[in-house]
Amino acid sequence: MIFESPQYIPFAAVFLIVGLIGLVVALVMAKGPRKIPFLRFAGFLCLVFALLSPVSEWPEPSSEATVLVDVSDSFNEQIAQESLAQIQNLAGESLQLSYLPFAAQPAPFNEPRLSDYRSARKSWNSLDVGETNIESALAKSSYNGARNIILLSDGWETRGAVEKLIPHLNQRGVKVFPFVDEREGASSTRLELTKLAAPLVAPAEKSVDIRATIRNDYGSTQAGLLELSHGGKVVQKKMVKLDPGQESVIIGKSDPSKEGTQEVRAVFTPVNPKFPPSSKTIYVSGEKREKILLISGSADDARFLEDIFQFKKFRLESIVASGYQGSFPELSDFSVVLLNNVALPQLPSAFSSDFESFVRNGGGAAMIGGNRSFGLGGYLGSLVEKSLPVDMVPPQAQQKRLNVAVSLVLDKSRSMANDDKMYFVKDAASAVVKSLKDDDFIEVIGFDSSPFVVIKLSQVSLVRSTAMERINRLFPAGRTNLLPAMYESKRSLAKVDAGRKHMIILTDGKVPDAGPYYEELAMQLKKDGITLSSVLLGDETDTYQLRRMAQLGGGAFHQTRNAASLAKIFIDDIRVSTGERTLKESSQFNVRRGPSEIKTTEISAFPPLRGYVQTRPKAKSEIELVVSQADKADPLLASWKYGQGRSVAFTSDANGRWSSFWATWDKFYNFWSDIVESLRPTRGASAENIKFDLRYKVEKGLLKLDLSIFSPDAVGALVVTLKQPNGELRDVLFAQDSPGHYLADVRDVTAGNYEFKALIGKRSITPISFVLPGDLFGEKQGLGANVLLLEKLATETGGIVNPTKEQILASAEVRKTRYPLSYILVALAALLLLAEIVTREVGYLFRRRIKA
Repeated sequence: MIFESPQYIPFAAVFLIVGLIGLVVALVMAKGPRKIPFLRFAGFLCLVFALLSPVSEWPEPSSEATVLVDVSDSFNEQIAQESLAQIQNLAGESLQLSYLPFAAQPAPFNEPRLSDYRSARKSWNSLDVGETNIESALAKSSYNGARNIILLSDGWETRGAVEKLIPHLNQRGVKVFPFVDEREGASSTRLELTKLAAPLVAPAEKSVDIRATIRNDYGSTQAGLLELSHGGKVVQKKMVKLDPGQESVIIGKSDPSKEGTQEVRAVFTPVNPKFPPSSKTIYVSGEKREKILLISGSADDARFLEDIFQFKKFRLESIVASGYQGSFPELSDFSVVLLNNVALPQLPSAFSSDFESFVRNGGGAAMIGGNRSFGLGGYLGSLVEKSLPVDMVPPQAQQKRLNVAVSLVLDKSRSMANDDKMYFVKDAASAVVKSLKDDDFIEVIGFDSSPFVVIKLSQVSLVRSTAMERINRLFPAGRTNLLPAMYESKRSLAKVDAGRKHMIILTDGKVPDAGPYYEELAMQLKKDGITLSSVLLGDETDTYQLRRMAQLGGGAFHQTRNAASLAKIFIDDIRVSTGERTLKESSQFNVRRGPSEIKTTEISAFPPLRGYVQTRPKAKSEIELVVSQADKADPLLASWKYGQGRSVAFTSDANGRWSSFWATWDKFYNFWSDIVESLRPTRGASAENIKFDLRYKVEKGLLKLDLSIFSPDAVGALVVTLKQPNGELRDVLFAQDSPGHYLADVRDVTAGNYEFKALIGKRSITPISFVLPGDLFGEKQGLGANVLLLEKLATETGGIVNPTKEQILASAEVRKTRYPLSYILVALAALLLLAEIVTREVGYLFRRRIKA
């Protein structure tokens, strides 16, 4: 026990003497129990000791250490990584480590962990890695209470003087434990990677040379493994052998698929363990490819075009609208948008206006025909139609219309009795019968636990008069079992001779699980020429199975909570899926040049087609190709300029249904490539990325930038933003030295990574990154470790070089935990006072009883 207020000891001694005198007097004059004065004196004594603030303390060993991590450019990254791994192995329950990165200044806070040295150097690039100040890092840690400091550094300082800090460290009881790699001793003979170079920009889908220079200053032949990586992908591994004094340049190729700014890294690992590994990092910016958005009505529609547009010049994003549940991308992110046999109801509600705005503001767009496009797809009167070079033909029956066979597979399970659902289902089925032609075919199958054939597949003319009476036989009962009804419908549709065959499934809930059978059956239907659509009546959220069936079946998925809308849904779906509207089909249509010049493609001869969608040309459109039969000709390929953009209409399909002769045509690929090329927002030289060169150097503390722009069409004001290593953005003012040549000086720069972004006029220059190495600012690589300084720090502070965990714990500071005793003494004095009162009162009562 010690006293925290020793200045009160004289007062306590006076009080103690007075108390003793009072005790003696009280004992002499006491008439009652003599223990009362003792109790009073004991309480007084407790208060006197409480005045001195006594505390109890006991030792507690410290199990914490701070790791100072040097992230400056002079420190060999490979050695630092290996040493950091050794330090991390020391951590455990008995030794807790925290990490403080430092370079010209320490980080503002300790990190509880570091994944690896490279990520630490990259994330703390803002610490001005071109200089090192060990003194400030040690001072900060000691002031923050660290007593065991592990130092991971090469020991070279460009700022501060750590030796002057040693007395301060000793005064505070701080021990320093440096980690020194045996290979890091200073040496005049080196074997290392000395340079890494590559162009700042790589053209889209092209490789550029990566040049790594390795030098052997040792007196004998040496070898090592060089590993080059681009964007995290290894692009070359090579064993390199060098004679004494030889310098060798190894050339690798960048990854042509990489876009944007990517790290290029070289690591050279000598075979002789005497020499440490060495590494360097630069950046290459790959020019971005233009993006194409292909929106198809079904996966079958997309199959050919996806293969065609997966060429390297463009980057394709393909969406199949049937069953698509994601959010549609912004059209402004793309150069060209293709609508490939997709109906307007399959697209988001705002798509029509977005599409028109996209073309008007400079985008390229095309609509490709099929049974869900143009007037067949609900585009009549829409903003999409406004931006295309053709007018849609209103829905109408055609004289050469092929007949259709429709099978309605309707849920009549017990749940359909709710909310008059069955009434509206019957009404919708009757509306379908009324909408079909006499030579069409109709079938109605109800299903609960088993199928119930209401109208056997027959020509409409034979069943029209009795259809309503037969449909009224549907009544809800039983459980839901869809699969047998689908097989029944498939069997009947497979036998009928009709130009189009379509099945519609209606249910008000989740279909029972039948494993993969639904999907297999949907694909069989599609193979047999039967399309399938599904309709969900109600709020069921698990729609995957019904959506998937419609997607594989080549139809559409519909969901509604309003049973009264079923009739419209059925009729619209039949018209879209079977081609009721403006569909032109024949055994063969010839393709020939239209009244306008062919501008979209260089091809001049084309195979015949089996079908197309009828449209009318607009006044200012270019009708490049037409389809003809007898004395009639309708647009096949039309184009025009709309606003600042360009759009194309191709009224036949690209899925092989009508274009079967084209799908096997040797110029099919070239034709669609020409279409996309013609739609690019800017053509010729202006479509290419701006060609430029940026050179940089540090001279007398200034970063000098020399920018040359070689594209003659790149005109306008130059606006440049430089992102500095500390993350701050800085506007850089360039002066034009001559046409296409600009110069700028940037003050107050430090070592680290810089990001360069520029606009000339309204066009962007490919963003690039470059590194200013630390040796431009004072750091010197290849000096090895400053072993004398590191050993002095350890020796004079009581630390150890390359310590074990046990050595750190053994030399750990013994901390003393204190517990104040004043409160206990005051509480004890109070108890003694209470005991005195009780004793006095009991004695008084006892004396009165004796007297009585």
